[in-house]
Amino acid sequence: MNNHEDTSTYLTEALAQVQQFEGLLARQRTLLELAIGRQPNVPYMDTTMSRRVEKIGEVAFRHFQFINMNDTMTRADSLKIRQEMYGENVQATANLFGTKNSGALFYRNVPFGSPVKDDDPICLTDQGTRIAELWFATHQN
Repeated sequence: MNNHEDTSTYLTEALAQVQQFEGLLARQRTLLELAIGRQPNVPYMDTTMSRRVEKIGEVAFRHFQFINMNDTMTRADSLKIRQEMYGENVQATANLFGTKNSGALFYRNVPFGSPVKDDDPICLTDQGTRIAELWFATHQN
């Protein structure tokens, strides 16, 4: 690698760490608000949805953000985000994918049964968008 690639890798990793810290900071802020008797300004979620948003909301939000910034996303782009979040163990995230109208977060916008390719377009399901928006609402300042 050259110095530019080393710097780019370092900055990408630093950005991922800052994003993780922002999420932790937002959660702690919410807990402190609750502890002093303030009601945080977050949308209502039942317990099941709240757990789901906490568990997979950040990955949905990062995909949502990427698509909004770039207009499209490929499987390779998605894989990079998931590797940043979960390390090399991204096989465990296969359950995030499903069909367009499923409860999954994402789907490949290709005919059913098509072989998986890095340039496959990735889209958020309606549920994926909802979870991304709920995660953002509960983790913003």
